[in-house]
Parts: sequence; structure tokens; C-alpha cells
Amino acid sequence: MERFRDRIKSRGARGIMGIGRLFRIYDDNGNGSLDIQEATKGLEELRIGLTSDQIKAIFAEFDRNGDGTIDYEEFLRGIRGEMN
Repeated sequence: MERFRDRIKSRGARGIMGIGRLFRIYDDNGNGSLDIQEATKGLEELRIGLTSDQIKAIFAEFDRNGDGTIDYEEFLRGIRGEMN
């Protein structure tokens, strides 16, 4: 997970604006959430060498409410971590 977060940050997604931009890029159908296919495509574009099982684990960790999609709040929390 740390390798994933570091790679996201290296692409300029440090602040909320950058993370939001990244989310919109990955949201191919524009519905405001990422399904597993959109998340997989986005993670593969990062080229950090994740296996399909690792991608599924990251997706499951981000999908806090278990609805099969990642909304912006879940995405933000997943990348930035919990706020204190």
C-alpha cells in the first residue's frame, strides 16, 4: 500500500486538487465512482507492478462501504489515509 501511495504522490497527487484530478481521469464513465475495471486500468497506468490480487486487495481496502465501487471520499481516504 505504501508503494502505491508513493507512486500516486509522485504523479503530483499530493493535495486534494491533484487527487481529485486523478480520480476524474480514472472515472472513465463519469459516474462519480470507480468500479474494479476503472481502478484496475488506473493502477496499471501507474506501472508499479501490482498483481491482479494486489489490485483487488487495494480496491477492497478503498471500498469501505462494500458496494463494489470507490467514491471520491473513499478514494481520498485511501490515498491520504485517515485524518487526525
